[in-house]
Amino acid sequence: MEDVLLDAGPSERGWHRLESAARCLRLYAWQHVAGISFPVTEPLVKGSLLHIGLAHYYERRLLAENGKDKELILSGPKAVVELARRRAAEAPEPERSLWITAAPIIEDAVRAYIERWAYEDSLWKIVSVEEELRANINGRLFTQRADLIVRDTHNKVWIVDHKSCYRIASKTLNQHILSGQFLGYQMFGRQKFGRDFAGVIINRMKLSEPYGYDRCGLEPAPAALKNFGKQLSYTEDSIERFEGKPVEDWPAVFSDQICFGKYGRCPAFDLCQWGHEDAV
Repeated sequence: MEDVLLDAGPSERGWHRLESAARCLRLYAWQHVAGISFPVTEPLVKGSLLHIGLAHYYERRLLAENGKDKELILSGPKAVVELARRRAAEAPEPERSLWITAAPIIEDAVRAYIERWAYEDSLWKIVSVEEELRANINGRLFTQRADLIVRDTHNKVWIVDHKSCYRIASKTLNQHILSGQFLGYQMFGRQKFGRDFAGVIINRMKLSEPYGYDRCGLEPAPAALKNFGKQLSYTEDSIERFEGKPVEDWPAVFSDQICFGKYGRCPAFDLCQWGHEDAV
């Protein structure tokens, strides 16, 4: 068996990049012009490990459905351990400790997920795993990596996005309705599958014991989707307007909703407060 890991990270030119520019052009510039890599957080580490575990689980199912040897790739739990080992080996402290301590937690969570959904092969036929979707929008490449694409018993196609959480509540789904990530999935789904496309499913898992699970179709947003391509182009235009300029010349938002939001301080908070030379 090869110790090969699937690519479950960001796509080549996707929403994560444009979202940072739409939120704050200065934040985009710190990342993509100055090349600053901000420290990873515990939720990001756990989410990355969960995604690689589920990617390997579903890819092994896809191999088996196509009559191929699923042992060609690592199992889901083993993929979690392997990704954590690789990331820890190249990370400084305290990030290294985050990968090491998260690995056994997510390894157990992936095993619990596989046991919980052991019967789902009768409900879903796997279409693709971690497929990079690509589109040309007004001469610019836009990509997204779909965690999972399935076909249900009614022959309808769904794009499934895995989400880790600390508790499952119906109201937390609302934050995804107008998210560019999910508008992009809707756009690609309609383009690729036409009338067979049924929508997007949020596949949530509570990572702490007792584990919790929830799968729910996301509400559509037809008005937002209608103008989504224009929004992507507008954001690209904004980036191009400031290309070649120093980071401090890129406009900042300076908003207590963005610079210090519900998840705490923006990672570039000190840079904007003190400047590149004096930031801690």
